Amino acid sequence: MDEKQEHSGENGADLHVHTVYSDGLLSPSEMVDRARDGGLAALGVTDHDTVDGIAEALRSGAGAGIEVVPGVELSSQYNGKDVHIIGYYIDPSCGELMNYLKLFRDERFRRAEKMIRTLNSRGVDIRIDEVEAKSRGRCIGRPHIAEVLMDRGYVETIQSAFNKYIGYGAEAYEEKYKLHPDEAIRLISESKGLSFLAHPGAAISETVITNFVKSGLDGVEVVHPFLPPHRRKQLHALAVRMGLLMSGGSDCHGGRDGQFLVGRHQVPYAYLTRIREAYRLRYGALPGDGAGFQEPA
Repeated sequence: MDEKQEHSGENGADLHVHTVYSDGLLSPSEMVDRARDGGLAALGVTDHDTVDGIAEALRSGAGAGIEVVPGVELSSQYNGKDVHIIGYYIDPSCGELMNYLKLFRDERFRRAEKMIRTLNSRGVDIRIDEVEAKSRGRCIGRPHIAEVLMDRGYVETIQSAFNKYIGYGAEAYEEKYKLHPDEAIRLISESKGLSFLAHPGAAISETVITNFVKSGLDGVEVVHPFLPPHRRKQLHALAVRMGLLMSGGSDCHGGRDGQFLVGRHQVPYAYLTRIREAYRLRYGALPGDGAGFQEPA
């Protein structure tokens, strides 16, 4: 099956979305409803550095007839660049992974505090409790700071908040806690998951991807709003050549970017079938095959 054939048809899978449990605007249940309304067969819930929304998504998916793929998107850095690694079907009973996720959420809070202190010193009057309210007490991210900046009238759009205040190189930007991609891949493997390189742009060379594969990377996203058609073709060809699993999706944050993208950037359901087959071959039954997904303690 060639790339054109694989990217045609309906009732596919969007394997990369975010909910209110990280930096999205919709609850897991609301995201599942949108996926159902969009005619999707499967939805991957991959919140940043948290699995807290997965149990709700699975319950909603069962009621809506949508297959929910439990996942998490881990933030890492490689040669000074952000690299995101998605883990599918991770086991939330894995203590090491859960310890890392707690550490990362704590570091996100401290990072937000630093940025707010810098903004305050420059006459921008916002408070950490306002940002916490935007995150609903969950995993704080820069988009939550951007929302408060909009509410207070300092900027008109999320993007302008990043450009002026909190984006890379902006006056209040703070580096995030650094995790090497190899460590992210290891954590996912230790938690009985499959690891995928998220939205690898042109700056991520084939050599870099090869190195990640040597560290245990299982697959790569070949569909994403940030990936132009020629890059998607490159990644598809690379995955076929290297025997990698393929994934992809909308990276939908529930309309935070002004558009609701779920289902508009999807992959064939056959991709998910291969992911499940690879999981069962390595680990046995999927988390939802019998025992179900247990919420972390």
